[in-house]
Amino acid sequence: MTTEFDRDLTNCCSELDAARAGLLDGLGALSDGDLERARRGGWTVQRVLEHVIWSELLYTRLLCHLREQPGAQGDMPDCKPQSVADTRARLEASRQALLEAIEGVDEGTFYRMGTVGHEEYSVLSLLENTASHDREHTAQIRAIVAG
Repeated sequence: MTTEFDRDLTNCCSELDAARAGLLDGLGALSDGDLERARRGGWTVQRVLEHVIWSELLYTRLLCHLREQPGAQGDMPDCKPQSVADTRARLEASRQALLEAIEGVDEGTFYRMGTVGHEEYSVLSLLENTASHDREHTAQIRAIVAG
């Protein structure tokens, strides 16, 4: 019998996969030169992608904190992609780190709210935020490229 927890975890992982697939599909249409494109007064495509990668690594650290597990310590790594191929590799690495951070999560931890700074999160809410974040910035990249 499938529990609410099993359904929620499966749905979160499916949403993560779908949102990332949309982002990667959008990358398929880009050239390395497109990374420098920007709307007036806005970020370049490269900067948007750097932000997505950096944010996912930050979400991973937050997940480790919520799960009371050791996570990456110290300064955040350089997340600025140098090419479309490099972007793909960095996105794959950041996603792998996120998936490793939720591996084996139990039901109580998945739903438990924890305070980080002045905000409250659960593993569930961080996974939902990660998928939403990918979708938001996929749309932003499309708008930049469309001009």
